Amino acid sequence: MDGPIQPQRRLSRWSRDSVLDGSGRPTVAKLTDRDIEVFKLLARYPYLQLDDIHAFVGGSLKGLSHHLNILSRKPNLYINRPHQQRQCADANYRPLIYELDEHGSEVLRDRGLQFLPKKSRRNFAHELMVCRIMASIELATLRSRQIRLITWNEILANPRTPAALRDAARPTSIPVSFTLGGEPHTTEIIADGNPFGIERTGADGGRSYIFCPGIEADTGSEPLQSHDFERSSIFKKFVAYRAISEQRIHASHFGFPNFFVPIITTTEARMRSMMQFLERITADKTSKMFLFKTFPAFTAFVKPPAPTGHMLSEPWHRVGVAPLDFTR
Repeated sequence: MDGPIQPQRRLSRWSRDSVLDGSGRPTVAKLTDRDIEVFKLLARYPYLQLDDIHAFVGGSLKGLSHHLNILSRKPNLYINRPHQQRQCADANYRPLIYELDEHGSEVLRDRGLQFLPKKSRRNFAHELMVCRIMASIELATLRSRQIRLITWNEILANPRTPAALRDAARPTSIPVSFTLGGEPHTTEIIADGNPFGIERTGADGGRSYIFCPGIEADTGSEPLQSHDFERSSIFKKFVAYRAISEQRIHASHFGFPNFFVPIITTTEARMRSMMQFLERITADKTSKMFLFKTFPAFTAFVKPPAPTGHMLSEPWHRVGVAPLDFTR
């Protein structure tokens, strides 16, 4: 006769060991419609915290945490907890961060849904920052009747979008040439995340639109200015984006009627330094295209921001003009 089933030892939140069922066997997950929504969400945003995911799919947070734990462990392996999150000193006390794993990608593929293959990303903190900001923007639009997210796929499908953009090998890359200090320069700008738009509906039913090439997520690794102009710097981005706007490349390249660049950095001091620097190099109306906000670094000793949609729903700072409120 078999002996009594021994209780399972406490599992590390970082291992992929199986959760055992009442019979002592590895728990096999039965996929639900909500699981598919989680996989689709992680296909859009490769890294998200547990509370980010919960903000989109709802239900019990505790129940979702338990279920995602099972989905990430053997024999399921639909999602993964990237090891890079352990770089944070208080990683054991923060919401877990998830990414789509191979089995999850297979589920989406079998359903004919889009996904990006799992890959090693060069800068985890930066990628996580981009994902959480872009997810916050989408979340704000889902919680408001006045604003709607215009996705990159919708932009590409719009008949007003230049046909050349749909056929381009790197459609999110914006080529631009300009002269600085008497010297000609040619470069390309690729923002973080995908280009997007916001459709706003006023009290009278009228609609207005704001378009962005993506976002510029700054973790403080780039200097404000570099003596080597070929090196990436905040100054180079300011100059290039201003040239794109002045030459209306945003209209010819994307078909955008307007052009705003959200710049998000990790501290208030860094943001103010950027804004002061922009004020020094330009005092004309093109400054209003740059939007500024903060989002704490992954490794900062502050509590990660809750997924409230605040990255879009709260006003953005600008230089020389009033803040921009996407919701009005």
